[in-house]
Amino acid sequence: MIMIKKYSMATVAFVLLFTSFNSSAQKFEFVTVSDVVRNIKDRFSKVEGYQADFTMVTVKGSGSVTQKGVIQSLRPNFLRVTFHSPKRQQIVSDGKMMWIHIPSMNVVAEQDLKGDRGTEFSATSYIGLRRLFAKYHYKFASKEQPALMSDGKKYYTLFLQQKESRSGYKTINLWVNEDFLITRAEGETSIGKKITISFDNINTNVKLLKGQFKFDIPSNARVIKNPMISEE
Repeated sequence: MIMIKKYSMATVAFVLLFTSFNSSAQKFEFVTVSDVVRNIKDRFSKVEGYQADFTMVTVKGSGSVTQKGVIQSLRPNFLRVTFHSPKRQQIVSDGKMMWIHIPSMNVVAEQDLKGDRGTEFSATSYIGLRRLFAKYHYKFASKEQPALMSDGKKYYTLFLQQKESRSGYKTINLWVNEDFLITRAEGETSIGKKITISFDNINTNVKLLKGQFKFDIPSNARVIKNPMISEE
C-alpha cells in the first residue's frame, strides 16, 4: 500500500488551520492572551471567500522540503490547494470528502472526513481554530507584546502546548499581526519534525463558486481510500 507521507493528517490539518483571513485594520493595544485568541476566532468566523499564496517548509532531521502554492476556500466547507512546487499537485475538499492528487505517482488519495477527522480537516478554519484552542494551553511567547520581529514589524506571539499527549503537534508557535490575523505558524512534533507555514497576497474579496471545488478523478489514476495517518 502506498503511504502518502507528505500529506499525513498533521501536515494537511496544519494548512487548513492557519489560513489567515483578512479584516478591517485595528491598532495594537494592551490586551491579554485571551483577548488575542478571542479576536482571532472572531476574524476567522466572518469570511466567505478566501485566496492567498502560501509557503510551507517542512524540516525533519537534516533535511527540509519547501512547498508553495495557492489556497482557496469558500464557506461553509470548500477547499482547494493548488501547488506550484511540486507542480500540479492538488488538495480538494467539499467538507465531506478530501482528494489529494499526486500526478507524479498517478495516485489520488480519497479521504473520508466524517466524524472527528472531519472537524480537524474542515475548510472552515473557524471550526478548526475553536478545536485547536480547546485542545492546547496557550500563552504569550514572550513578556514584551506585541514583539518586534526581524522584519521590523510587530506581532503578538503565542505559544501553544497540547493539554493531553497525543499524535500531531506537541507545540505550536503563532505570529499574529495588529489585525489579529495569523500570518505565520510553526508546529513541532515529539520527534522533532517542524512545519512552518506563512501566507502572502491575502484576498478575502475574491468571488468563488462551488463549481470551482469539484474534483474529477482521472480515469487512469490509482485511487487509495482513506490513507491518512496520524503522525508524530
